[in-house]
Amino acid sequence: MQVLRPDFRSQKDFSFYNFLKEEVVFGLDNFVTEIVYDKNTYIYQPPKVENYIYEIVSGAVKLGGYSEKGDEYTYDVIHTGDFFGNLKYLNGQFSEFAKTLVGVKVRCYDLNFFKNEIKKNPEAAEWFFAYLTKRWCLAEKKMCKVNERSIIGKLNFLKTVYTIDVLDAKGKVHNIHCLLTQKDKGDLIGATRQTIANALKNKSVCFR
Repeated sequence: MQVLRPDFRSQKDFSFYNFLKEEVVFGLDNFVTEIVYDKNTYIYQPPKVENYIYEIVSGAVKLGGYSEKGDEYTYDVIHTGDFFGNLKYLNGQFSEFAKTLVGVKVRCYDLNFFKNEIKKNPEAAEWFFAYLTKRWCLAEKKMCKVNERSIIGKLNFLKTVYTIDVLDAKGKVHNIHCLLTQKDKGDLIGATRQTIANALKNKSVCFR
């Protein structure tokens, strides 16, 4: 099967935090802190507005929103090395929750500091543009694959994308796909939990 994750080889070994440690010799601790969150804990949720960009040092996080009825839905699952948060370029129209799937360690960057460092450092800007392009490209691939397959095909696609091992904040190994509930899987492929359950009941396919 074709690899679905884009490969940006020139950015493979770039660490934004290590870059900052070299560029910002003094006072980095005033702008960057590390926090550990327990499993199934909200890092943030509306209406609270955070002034941070987060980097996952270890673990996995699901991102989602709310339906008109106020029900939660998941639209992305990210893991070690990924960044998330509100860059505040959408005039208050951005709203999401971030919830841990396992115990997670995150690195919290002051929002203004993060944006200023990206703007003034060409190397950091090149990395960030590549990272955003990677996320955008993967989101498009997910949408394309999800729209063109049967329910079982969609579930197999999710298994391909999310069969990734990550370490939680205590160093224990978890497989992201095994952490997803039927509700999560349904949200990610645009199906109800009952549709997922019925499809799995009619097929001898092993999903948790």
